[in-house]
Amino acid sequence: MMAQDIHHDEDLLKVPAFELASRQASLAFERTLVSLDQGLMSAIRTSLSLIGFGFAIVLFFNEVSGEVGVSLRIPARNFGLAMVAIGIGLVTTGLIGHRRRSSDLRAQMDELYRRKLLKEGCSRGQAPIAVFAMLLLLSGILVMLGILVRIGPFG
Repeated sequence: MMAQDIHHDEDLLKVPAFELASRQASLAFERTLVSLDQGLMSAIRTSLSLIGFGFAIVLFFNEVSGEVGVSLRIPARNFGLAMVAIGIGLVTTGLIGHRRRSSDLRAQMDELYRRKLLKEGCSRGQAPIAVFAMLLLLSGILVMLGILVRIGPFG
């Protein structure tokens, strides 16, 4: 069946070739959304490592500095704070980029659906991994505040 054979009043979504193309496009959008989630997970892993490593350095040198004879508390605190700040910045950047790209992609899918070029619109809501990224961001901020005001294990 050629494109000129299709009557204007016929529903394009019922044409087998169009249905196949529509499903392939929908799957391509889904793959891209999954890829965005994987990118956010990479940012979470790296951020978690940076925040955890910065926290561990501060704690380690808090305990060891009295035994060595040289006070390494201030340099270790500054280095640990820098690591935690980089981790917080990374997870924040990852969250903002993920949010922006995924909302743009969802809007494109919904626009194509509205124009009847896709068989279905975007069915995905907010990515669950974004919730964990927000929790990591909150934890990183609490660690940084704990180091700065010397509460908890930093007292």
